[in-house]
Amino acid sequence: MKRTATLLLILALLLGAFWLFFSLSEKKGSLNQRDQNFRLPGEELEVVRVEMQGRNGELLILEKEASARWQVNNQFMANESAVKELLGILRHLTVRLPVALSEQEQVNAALEQEGVAVRVYARSHWIKLPGNIRLIPRVKRVRQMLTGEDTPDGESTYMRLVRSDMPFAVHVPGIEGGLADLFSTEVSTWRDPVVLDLTADHIKKIEVTFPERENESFSLNLQSGSVQCLQGGQPVDSALLDWPKIRRFLDSFTGLHYERLYTDAAESLLSTRMRSPHFLEVQVTDQQARITRMRFFYRVLPQEELTDLAADSDVDPNRFFLRVNDGAYALAQYFVFSRIIRPFSFFLLQPETAKDG
Repeated sequence: MKRTATLLLILALLLGAFWLFFSLSEKKGSLNQRDQNFRLPGEELEVVRVEMQGRNGELLILEKEASARWQVNNQFMANESAVKELLGILRHLTVRLPVALSEQEQVNAALEQEGVAVRVYARSHWIKLPGNIRLIPRVKRVRQMLTGEDTPDGESTYMRLVRSDMPFAVHVPGIEGGLADLFSTEVSTWRDPVVLDLTADHIKKIEVTFPERENESFSLNLQSGSVQCLQGGQPVDSALLDWPKIRRFLDSFTGLHYERLYTDAAESLLSTRMRSPHFLEVQVTDQQARITRMRFFYRVLPQEELTDLAADSDVDPNRFFLRVNDGAYALAQYFVFSRIIRPFSFFLLQPETAKDG
């Protein structure tokens, strides 16, 4: 009897040991799986806010307005294409390789010191009932991770979930290269590059000023469907004007965008590349009395680019510097803005045209 009791006790201890072993193994496997879950859960998830905070504490916030437009730091309209790309990447993040045990401490230290903290928030509800019934809306954080540098082979990026101590090399299948540059806290990376996007019926007034050629400066007033042209504050005889050209000019203020915005640190380079003062100023007032003032500056070509230019001028024929409403400087293309860089003489009827009319 005593022997049977002893055997039962040993059997119970063995079963307990086996249960504990498998329980811990299962728990460990589950933990590893959660540590690798970087991608956003579900395609139907509506992301409404993304925060990215750099090592110096700079915080960049992308937030979706009620109108479904995205904003940057509650100041600027966001580049919708860039935000869409970011969300697409976040939905497909996949672990490519685990970081070797011997390298984990070094990678974790780099993530803590130099990484970008990424926090993603989505629209959710406090109460979810059967039948797709949702009550009491809220915004819920769905992912929180640290992103670092690209891996040495350039094919993935070091990342780690905030609640974990296990770093991984993460990528998006089908996309070559790392993702480090995508997680930028620079406002210029996310701002909408469109400077002005107004149709003629939304414009109230256009003022064009050539500082060194006052005789080419003019303004257009739009009121009740009519257009009045002034030069030096005086009305211009409408019979002297080429109205088809003026109408095309009024239709040219859509989709005006810059190529690249300069950060505060990069603006110091402009002292050697930008010729002051500005050669043109165009000020547009819309029907809501909002003013957009654009100042155009010649870009001086660096010496290495002059050798490829068969011209005597050192001015870049393709790009110029642009400043909008006394904000940051941007690099822009004449190809985009040439349609609004028009002097007053451009709109005067030519003698042959006037005679034919």
